[in-house]
Amino acid sequence: MKSISELNAINAADPIGVFDALLSAVAPRGEHKFYRGGYIIWPHPRAAEAAAHRLLTIGNSTSLWPDAAWSRVLAEKLTEAGLDVGLYHGAGKGNTSSQELLRVVRDAPAIAPQMIVSLSGITDIGYIINSKNYPFAHKYTRRVLDAIRAQGLSDEVSYGYPDPVTPGAAWLRNQRMSRVIAEDLGIVYKVFLQPVQGFGAYPMSVEEQAFFDTKSSVVLRAINKPYGVCVTEFYEEVRTLISEDPERHSHVIDITDAFADLPGAYRDHRHQSETGVERLAERMFRHVFETLVA
Repeated sequence: MKSISELNAINAADPIGVFDALLSAVAPRGEHKFYRGGYIIWPHPRAAEAAAHRLLTIGNSTSLWPDAAWSRVLAEKLTEAGLDVGLYHGAGKGNTSSQELLRVVRDAPAIAPQMIVSLSGITDIGYIINSKNYPFAHKYTRRVLDAIRAQGLSDEVSYGYPDPVTPGAAWLRNQRMSRVIAEDLGIVYKVFLQPVQGFGAYPMSVEEQAFFDTKSSVVLRAINKPYGVCVTEFYEEVRTLISEDPERHSHVIDITDAFADLPGAYRDHRHQSETGVERLAERMFRHVFETLVA
């Protein structure tokens, strides 16, 4: 067990920010005027609550406003197309499909959207965030609970029954359960398998390739494999499992090729640039528009 001073040092290098007792890290209020329970509300609460089409969007750090506000761009495009849209956006640094599922369980009944849209994938690779054998044990939650133990407030911490599920299978299982729960609530659930450097077609610049090469060789300790290998294995596993039973996974929309013809789509090896944000919203638009007007 780490000491409080060790935990403080870790947190200084990788701050949690706003901690949610169920979800781990969630988006901070920041400069957002309309913010409630970890969710940004657009254009404002009264309009969102009265909107003909209520949309809940979720994701990880590749969905955080303001730098990765594809959800706001999507809502603006839907509005320009003549729809009355209210947006509730919830994302968190390092949120995985496990946290997305928990959002559906806890928050979807209260928000009551017509549709839930998730941009997801990269945080589930190689047990990079959640603990191996414990797919709901987020690294920030583990850190907070370690601090509680270090303070003597608890003797031991449990993360549930061990589950040796592989990363791709865990991701698909969480997405299926999210869909089942959403459908029981009368909500349409769609998840977009997100693009990332290191998988699929993307025209990397020389500088991007050099930067990615430094990241791809970093070994993820939980699985003892390089980051680049973990990316490939996760996406190939997900695609293979979908191909074996496409109907069961019809709620998953693969947009890993979204940046195939778009140089400069990333600002680092996985977070999209402003150009990438616009493209994501464009690729999502038809799927979301057709669902909302159906």
